[in-house]
Amino acid sequence: MKKYLCTVCGHVYDEDAGDEKNHIAKQTAFGDLPEKWTCPVCGAFRSKFRELPDVHAAETPKPKQDPPKIPDLTRLKQSIICSSLARGCEKQYKPDSAAIFTSLAKELKESLPKAENVSFTALQKGVEHDIASLIPTAKKVAENHYDRGALRALTWAEKVSRIQHSLLERHAAEGPNLIRDKTVYLCPVCGFIFIDTHAPSKCPVCSVPDWKFEIVED
Repeated sequence: MKKYLCTVCGHVYDEDAGDEKNHIAKQTAFGDLPEKWTCPVCGAFRSKFRELPDVHAAETPKPKQDPPKIPDLTRLKQSIICSSLARGCEKQYKPDSAAIFTSLAKELKESLPKAENVSFTALQKGVEHDIASLIPTAKKVAENHYDRGALRALTWAEKVSRIQHSLLERHAAEGPNLIRDKTVYLCPVCGFIFIDTHAPSKCPVCSVPDWKFEIVED
């Protein structure tokens, strides 16, 4: 059976229920109502009613979804994920879990083959691609999901990527002199890279203190 909405007052005539006030029996089709029948609430004529869609009839069964595939991650990506999980555990005051993920990250990183013929040009192009394409795309996704945590992390990522791009430009111009008699410091929280004789008093990106900076060995 169908339902009809009065566009004047919002009353719904349900064919299953009929209209007790106007002595209309149950199971009476809207088309079989007397010509002089009016809305029992506001008195509007039948012409003011419109048929409501059948919600149940409109529903279509959802297709069966395959379980999500586990991505085939490289050891480098696995190491990065474990390192991120370790920092997340530290922030949640879970030192035991943090130690396990730190150990896994180190083991995975040490198992990687030593990079040969490093191309700074290719690295610079990769960073440029991140800034121009990947980060803006990720930001849109985070905005659509109202994910403030992801947006904050992406803001850090963009700043760090721009700093990396600047350092690569300086390396192209200065070569090995860029780090001569200096030390390369890495912020373990956001990835900020700093080259000088001493670490900054605090990270300009995420504000962690200087004692947290790590020295990048050759």
